[in-house]
Formats: sequence, C-alpha cells, structure tokens
Amino acid sequence: MAIMEHRLTYMETRHESVPIRVSKLEQQFEHMSGQLSELNVGQQKLTSVVSGIGTKITWALAVASTLWAILQMFGPVLLRVLFP
Repeated sequence: MAIMEHRLTYMETRHESVPIRVSKLEQQFEHMSGQLSELNVGQQKLTSVVSGIGTKITWALAVASTLWAILQMFGPVLLRVLFP
C-alpha cells in the first residue's frame, strides 16, 4: 500500500509540474515566433534593397552597352574625319 501511495504522490507531483513546463514551452515558442517575424520583416527589407540594386545595375549595363554600340558605329567615322 505504501508503494501505491508513493506512486500516486509521484504522479500527482509530476502532473502538477506539467502545466509549468507547458507554459514555459509556450513562452519560449511565443518568443521564438516573435523573433522569426522580426527576421521575416528584415529579410523582406533586404530583398527589396537587393531588388533595387539589381534594377539599377541592369539599367547601367543597358546604357553602357548602348553607348558602346554607338561608339563602335561612329568611332571609326569620327577618327577618319579628325585624322584624314
């Protein structure tokens, strides 16, 4: 009978401590969830900045290639006119 009483007492104390552990896990989960949402916001900002940089680089390359093509077309003509 003493063994049964000991086991029941152990189960009761263990059962009483479960909500504390569960609430602690819930708190940790909420904290991690908050951190993940902050990380997501930062990642979205970084993505928009990188996208803007990519757009600027694309335009710069387009302008440079256009100018290079124009220089290749009119460069020899201008050199012949300047240096006959």
